[in-house]
Amino acid sequence: MASLQIKIPEELYSSLKALGYQDQDIEREFLEDVVLQLYSKHVISIGKAASIIGLSIQAFREVLLKKHLPVEYLTKDVYEDDLKTIESLGKD
Repeated sequence: MASLQIKIPEELYSSLKALGYQDQDIEREFLEDVVLQLYSKHVISIGKAASIIGLSIQAFREVLLKKHLPVEYLTKDVYEDDLKTIESLGKD
């Protein structure tokens, strides 16, 4: 995995440390938040997002639900497939 150093305000760092966060906890929280943002913006898939933070897809879905974020995004292809299915069901 590549490494990137991010500067955060000293006050924020001190507050997190006072709450008992260790450096690895802070790194994990930041990584998770970035991954959630990228997933929410459709930059990465659910599988890629889960993989980056070391979770199964099901465990990542549970994180999304706990944070009240959409679990799956409706893409144009999925929407069109759903429309075709609905149309075919109505032809009976």
